[in-house]
Amino acid sequence: MSRIIASAAIRGAHAMMERAETDLEKAIAAYGKDAPVAYPSTAYYLPIMLLFLGQKVQKLGDLSESLKEGRKLLGRIPEKSNWLPYLGETLDSGVATLIAEEAIEALKYVNGGNLANGLWLG
Repeated sequence: MSRIIASAAIRGAHAMMERAETDLEKAIAAYGKDAPVAYPSTAYYLPIMLLFLGQKVQKLGDLSESLKEGRKLLGRIPEKSNWLPYLGETLDSGVATLIAEEAIEALKYVNGGNLANGLWLG
């Protein structure tokens, strides 16, 4: 894998994690850590969190723990003179991006968004 591609992927992962953490902080400030978080019309936990972390996210406080674990997966951006392998860090950063993206999407529903326009998606 190209160092340029790996660097861009890892930088993007860091940006998405920061956005997810900011959105979560705003939601916790508005609704509290015990506010429920889930996709509407579903009976399952947030699937990415359950798949990669084994966490059954039900409240905003649980989502905070998921993002802490996701942050641990973020790799460092490869330096120009780096000859060490960085594929593993790039792949781990990709998983961190999935975790951040799911948090961002779930928080849209916490904030009152009806993104499905009345369709039942469960």
